[in-house]
Amino acid sequence: MLRIMAIGDITSPAAAEWLASRLWDIRKEHAIDFLLVNAENAGFVMGPSADTAKNLLESGADVVTGGNHTLQNFALHNMLEANSRVLRPINLPAAAPGVGYTVAEAKGYRVLVINAMGRVHMDVPADSPFEAIDKVLKREAGRYDIALLDFHAETTGEKLALGHYLDGRAAAVFGTHTHVPTADLQILPKGTGFVSDLGMCGADGGIMGIKAETVIHRYLTALPARFQAAEGAFFADAVLFEVDEGQNKALSLSRLKIQ
Repeated sequence: MLRIMAIGDITSPAAAEWLASRLWDIRKEHAIDFLLVNAENAGFVMGPSADTAKNLLESGADVVTGGNHTLQNFALHNMLEANSRVLRPINLPAAAPGVGYTVAEAKGYRVLVINAMGRVHMDVPADSPFEAIDKVLKREAGRYDIALLDFHAETTGEKLALGHYLDGRAAAVFGTHTHVPTADLQILPKGTGFVSDLGMCGADGGIMGIKAETVIHRYLTALPARFQAAEGAFFADAVLFEVDEGQNKALSLSRLKIQ
């Protein structure tokens, strides 16, 4: 059995530093064999810097995933090209820098990690995630033991549809992007562990990691406002998957809030 932890969207550079300082302790406390972190907002409404991504990897993350804001941090582009453990969505245009999947190792097993993005109510053009993932699974057949998917998408319907589409072909499908942890943890009929959204890593007391007053001002006035990071205590939403490494199926999944 492998114990795999996935942590929701990091919302600021400060939150990324806080999380990096805790990752090895988190791995030890929960006996984690493989750990993924979504960092598509770690640059604060843009992807992480190269230094932030490097720090997360060196501090205990096995793979860093992205989403619709990842490529907005131009300083990350070279790292996306050079380091296959920092991902951007697989279904972005082929000319986009970086890759959308990687195969890493955990306890001698080959772990395929795919990062994909939804198309419903998203602000970045993307190809069909269903077709893009099918191509990866076909291309990498026989080269991995366990498959995991971070699906960065807005709607629960699109996330659950892709979860059922991959049921039995991936050990875990977890959603990111909304920054709100969902209560729909389940094992689908053919053995795929699924949750619509992991949640976030950031400061408490705001709105999705942002100071509440700046968000409310935008709704009240319809005027643009410069967002500021919330200033409460840091926390991280995570889901722990226990996976049968020989069957590529989930045995259990549970939600954690790290403080």
